Amino acid sequence: MTAISETIAPRRAGSSPELLTRLSVMMFLQYFVQGAYLPIASVYVERSLGFTPLQVGVFISALAVGPILAPFIVGQLVDRLFATERVMAACHVVGGLLMLWLSTQTRVGPVIVLGTIYSILYVPTMMLTNALAFRHLRDSDMEFPWIRLFGTLGYIVPAYLIEFWWIRGLQGVELDRARAVALVLSGLVGIGMGLYCLTLPRTPPVGQRRDYAPGIVLSLLAKQDFLVLVVVSFLIAISHQFVIAWYSPFLRTILDSGGWGAWEQTISSVGQVCELAVLALLGLAIKRFGFKRTMLLGACAYLLRCLLFAVVFLVDLPFATRLALAAAGQALHGFCFGCFMAAGYMYVDKVAPPDVRGSMQTFYGVFVLSLGFFVGGFVSGVVGDLFTEGTGAAAVRDWPDIWFSCAAICAVCVVLFAVFFREPVRRSDADAQ
Repeated sequence: MTAISETIAPRRAGSSPELLTRLSVMMFLQYFVQGAYLPIASVYVERSLGFTPLQVGVFISALAVGPILAPFIVGQLVDRLFATERVMAACHVVGGLLMLWLSTQTRVGPVIVLGTIYSILYVPTMMLTNALAFRHLRDSDMEFPWIRLFGTLGYIVPAYLIEFWWIRGLQGVELDRARAVALVLSGLVGIGMGLYCLTLPRTPPVGQRRDYAPGIVLSLLAKQDFLVLVVVSFLIAISHQFVIAWYSPFLRTILDSGGWGAWEQTISSVGQVCELAVLALLGLAIKRFGFKRTMLLGACAYLLRCLLFAVVFLVDLPFATRLALAAAGQALHGFCFGCFMAAGYMYVDKVAPPDVRGSMQTFYGVFVLSLGFFVGGFVSGVVGDLFTEGTGAAAVRDWPDIWFSCAAICAVCVVLFAVFFREPVRRSDADAQ
């Protein structure tokens, strides 16, 4: 097998507008489903259902525990047995029905169980949409960031539908009770996404018989570049989960101090708005600066975001300044996701043998979106519990220590990636042929 540092080859001419449109709609619906519930998931279970900080962490982990087996099951299905779009359709339809059921639950046990099952079905589809897009795009370096940009748009739109329409003007207990509408919207759109998947370009297994796909994927861990990427991605996912678990309660604390109502999703969407600009320029950035410098910028953005959050309650600041710092830190999400995670998927596509790309994308996604998130949920829950007194709306947290704990993890990621990840070398046209 060609060394990782020598596997980046030139791409062909661009894809058709019709294909780009179909894949853009796919990404929009894929992330609309997640954008409806994820930004307020932790504040929903804490404020509406009365979860303790540790239970919040367990629930957030439940949203990632299922797909730990994804590279060995779902990836194998799409690489060897079934068309990718049909696997996605089944996962989304069943997952949408489960989300509707979850919206009716109030007890800890059923919520965590249903969340776990839902994650088994939904999270692998995030990697499969990437794999399907990479399979059909002719110039993924330039086209994939634009396709993924529509996923970010899909993630943003639910915030405005929910907070500017269904729960506009609500506060206190009335607001807490109404938040379940986010889960209902996610479930309904998930079912629609499942039906749309059946219209996507046919993406059957490659058909070339090789060794068991996960075995090929695991063998790449012997390559330093891929191993460093996996380790740092795992740690980045833990820090990312801190934000998933605690940003909405953190923001709720700020908003309560200023007497503001439901604005969590809207303010959180600032990160996705900035992500649009980053994704639009990501292909050019990678071509100009390379994978290492681009992804290192993303890791540094994770660190800076935590430090900005820590400052909010570290000193006595006016409400407007606290809100501005929280929004500025969230705006860095665009660099966090675009420059590190999206670039990471593009790098994986470069190093994957053609007939195991589904397994490669799901394997990498497991460390970024499943195993790391699973561990990160527990770590964030334990840290949150350590620095929290009381539960529910009466909880008082030491926010600076929570965010400094996350910043320490990010600092390790920056050092590891800067020192040990090597810049891939593009092959010449003759070598590529």
